[in-house]
Order: sequence, then C-alpha cells, then structure tokens
Amino acid sequence: MNRILSIDPSGTGTTGIYFKNGKQEKFNHYQGKEWQKHYDFIVSLVKTYQPTVLLYEHTNFINTKGKDMTSLLKLLGTLEVLPVEKVKSVPVNQVKALKTKLLSGTKTIAGLEFKKGRGKGWSWKNQRISIHELDAWLVYWLGREYE
Repeated sequence: MNRILSIDPSGTGTTGIYFKNGKQEKFNHYQGKEWQKHYDFIVSLVKTYQPTVLLYEHTNFINTKGKDMTSLLKLLGTLEVLPVEKVKSVPVNQVKALKTKLLSGTKTIAGLEFKKGRGKGWSWKNQRISIHELDAWLVYWLGREYE
C-alpha cells in the first residue's frame, strides 16, 4: 500500500499538505515568506511520513514580474529530487477546474462539503480544512491512481 504525500506548494505564502496511508489521513500546512523554509518543512514531512508517492500541484505559468513566481518555481524544482519512489505532478488548471465544478454543484465527492457563511467553508469527512489543504487533497484525488 502506498503512503501518499500530496502538496499544494507555495514559495512565499501557504503550502497545503495532505497525507494518506491506508485509512490514516492527515492535513497540515506551512505559512512563510521564504521558499527555503517551505522546502525544509516538506523535507521534515518526507522524513516523518516516508511516503512512497509524492504528488504536487504544478504550473507552467511564468510571470517575470515578482519574486513570488521565482520562489515557487525554485520550490517546484526541489520537489522533483526528494527521496521518494514516485514523484508526480498534477497541473494547476485541473485542480482549479475540479474546484469550480465542486463549487457549482456539477460534481460531488462523497465526504467533501462546502458550506457558505462565516466560519464555514470546506470540510472533509466533517473535519474543517483550509483552502490550501483542500487544494492538496484535490491534488491527491486527481492523482489517486497511485494509491
């Protein structure tokens, strides 16, 4: 059985994390302005969880204005060389399209809910999750063939 670490990476904002090992599931996130700290956090999770599969959201959008995109691209490059059996990426446009379908109600996934209103939002199996953790879970869901 695969241990899957799924990541919605950000080099200068919030990185969302989802880990699945059989029935065990954990959400996590890291917030910071330095991509190297995001990398260190991800490395610590790889050491702790010892995943066999690493899934991450990627983009090929290049914006030459600003260091945020440069930091994200640096972080994406480091993910490819982590000591994990399989490293696979999921395009950001697939994640966004799935989220749009879920919000519009044209797609449903058992256990995943969105409730409008203050203090509500997304939940997975009745556990409240952040938008970044949701994206990490959607990356997992889109790449679940590796399970």
